[in-house]
Amino acid sequence: MKKSIWASFDWGLLIIAVTLSAIGVVMIRSATQGTIDLVDAWRRQAIYAIIGVVAMFLVAMVNYRLLESLQWPLYFLTLGILVFTLFFGQSEIGDVRRFIYIGGVSIQLAFPALILLIISQASLLARNAPSPPGLVEFIASMLMTGVAAALVFMQPNLSTATLYMAVWGVLIFASGIRLVYLEGLGLVAALIAPIAWFNMQEYMQNRIYTFLDPSRDPGAYYNIQQALISIGSGGLMGKGLGTGTQSQRHFLRVRHTDFIFSVICEELGFVGAVLILLIFAALLWRLLRIAANAGDATGQLTVVGVTTYIFYQLLINLGMNLNVIPVAGLPMPFVSSGGSSLVITFVGLGLVQSVAMRHKLREF
Repeated sequence: MKKSIWASFDWGLLIIAVTLSAIGVVMIRSATQGTIDLVDAWRRQAIYAIIGVVAMFLVAMVNYRLLESLQWPLYFLTLGILVFTLFFGQSEIGDVRRFIYIGGVSIQLAFPALILLIISQASLLARNAPSPPGLVEFIASMLMTGVAAALVFMQPNLSTATLYMAVWGVLIFASGIRLVYLEGLGLVAALIAPIAWFNMQEYMQNRIYTFLDPSRDPGAYYNIQQALISIGSGGLMGKGLGTGTQSQRHFLRVRHTDFIFSVICEELGFVGAVLILLIFAALLWRLLRIAANAGDATGQLTVVGVTTYIFYQLLINLGMNLNVIPVAGLPMPFVSSGGSSLVITFVGLGLVQSVAMRHKLREF
């Protein structure tokens, strides 16, 4: 009797993701209570979590190996999405084109575009497997990701552009590329860095200046101060859910999105924050285990790409809240308020589940 592919579905991974999403809904409700225009934010987040789980099952049903032949169509679809965003994207902040609004719902298309790019890059870099990618694949991969990241940078969206490059960098390393190529990449990056700096928007440069010298712009540094006060005042066990002074009295801005971790620390304390981070660690462990057991290089690189997609955002968000890196607009995965981001993260997990379910089967 043929074994069903669903027998290899990683239910533990699903439970962890749902647990983190539930924590997010609870913390968003706590952070937004008393805020009239955000009173339904936690309900919307719960609905998006349900949609995300359904999307994960639907994506898991698709054999990821069938996507290998769609490498170039998926890449050009990625570019099409990003170019479309540049022309038709909107935002409430100045001349920024990041979101597409459909029926009153905002969608940041750079995230689904990156998932498509991960699939395309995994197929390209696995072309010579089990041998590592050659120079042609390395250059093609670098140019493909560089163009996509440049389009995101032009929105302008520096933080998400760095996410694109971080995912690519880990994929390149995981593919077993020759070290001499990485050395050449480091040289190219050093030459490009000054050009990138002078082409940054002024507000991007100011974030870095403020990080290095808070006295330069006390107004811009205000929310970082409030975040640090929130984290420090939580102590060991926290002030209690819904009773944080910085969040409940609205001293802390964007507390339900970028700075949700500060709310967690204030209301749940050091113990609560550590427990949540341990849940993230369990998620990482399961993702890496699936990557290690993948049936081929394409599957392994796909899982590595999705893993990097999730944990780069987590690390940047934590660093921003703790003031060890400049402020960046990347959410805390599963926890920060943001419907499209949550759904796309579950779509990424669907790709991971597709790899896990077929790690021993060759389906065509």
